[in-house]
Amino acid sequence: MLNAFILMSAAAVTPVASVEQVVITPEQITRAGIATAPALATLPDSGAISGDAIVLSGTVVAPTTSTVVSGAVWGGMVQEVHVATLQTVKVGAPLVTLFSQPWMELQREYVELSAQARLSADKLARDESLYADGIISRVRLEESRSAAHLARLAADQRAQALRAGDMNQAAIAKLPENRQLSPLQTVRAQTAGTVVELPLSVGQQVEPGSSVAKIVREGPLWVELQASRQQLTSVSVGDKLFVAENCQLKVSAISPLVNGVNQTALIRAEQVERNGCLKVNAFVEARLARPRTQAGALAVPATALVRRGTTSYVFVRNDKGFQAVPVQPGAAAGDQVWVRGGLRAGAPVAMRGLVAIKGAWSGLGEPAVEAKGQP
Repeated sequence: MLNAFILMSAAAVTPVASVEQVVITPEQITRAGIATAPALATLPDSGAISGDAIVLSGTVVAPTTSTVVSGAVWGGMVQEVHVATLQTVKVGAPLVTLFSQPWMELQREYVELSAQARLSADKLARDESLYADGIISRVRLEESRSAAHLARLAADQRAQALRAGDMNQAAIAKLPENRQLSPLQTVRAQTAGTVVELPLSVGQQVEPGSSVAKIVREGPLWVELQASRQQLTSVSVGDKLFVAENCQLKVSAISPLVNGVNQTALIRAEQVERNGCLKVNAFVEARLARPRTQAGALAVPATALVRRGTTSYVFVRNDKGFQAVPVQPGAAAGDQVWVRGGLRAGAPVAMRGLVAIKGAWSGLGEPAVEAKGQP
């Protein structure tokens, strides 16, 4: 009856986060199989990629600073695709060939304007000779110079457009002579690297200025990792993560926002070594060596934590049994958890057999009797 009255009274009062004594005799501790472990101020060194390290999962992505877009200057229809996604290409390698009527029209305009520029240049030469002989006025000479300059400028503009369409200087120089116009325009790689995006197929119409392919230059990659709110407390910018041997990452940014769906935050890490241990779009697991110390915190076994209401407790053994000590859990470190509260380093914390302690704590189970003289 007394225990029932205590339970009813406890249910009617809001629990206070204070140290409470749970009386259990040594015999009861032995029978319940209760075991303790010391609260640690410093975790033992377990290596850089040990099994109890913090594990973060994520995907390898290409850095935005190393991505180059090769585009079609002039519109047309895709006649041939020369590469595939995830293929390595060199500078100038052909990506796609377009059948482009505007491209052929540009060549025709250049041929015409080049011819006009030559005629204007010839006329200017004649007028300079006539002016030197006093036959024509200076006004006519200036008009010829202006016309020749404008004609040359118009031809040069078309030549620049041809170079932008990846026609080399030698081919441009020969074009006014051979007049071999071609509707085929080849879009080439602007840099060496890996093709990560090629959203075109044969027969597809391409608009002027649209992207043909995205190429990632060779170099360190990024990994975008997902971290829980608990893991975030243990990760800082500059920390090193280990994916495999000779494959390390360095944390470069931590998002201040948490995903509302899965309650995780984005962590971006950059590849340290310049090698091929990472591949774009690959799923990886990166390990963060657990911190061996935390200021103002002690490490206890994760199994030692119990909750009552919104407060977490650990049971610390003393002469009368165990004390329920309120603590504030922090980051996990393998099978350990960093906690802050009224603990001292080395305090024996119950890690196994907590059911018996919680039963006695709640007034249930076998009653404990303090050691007293019996009649």
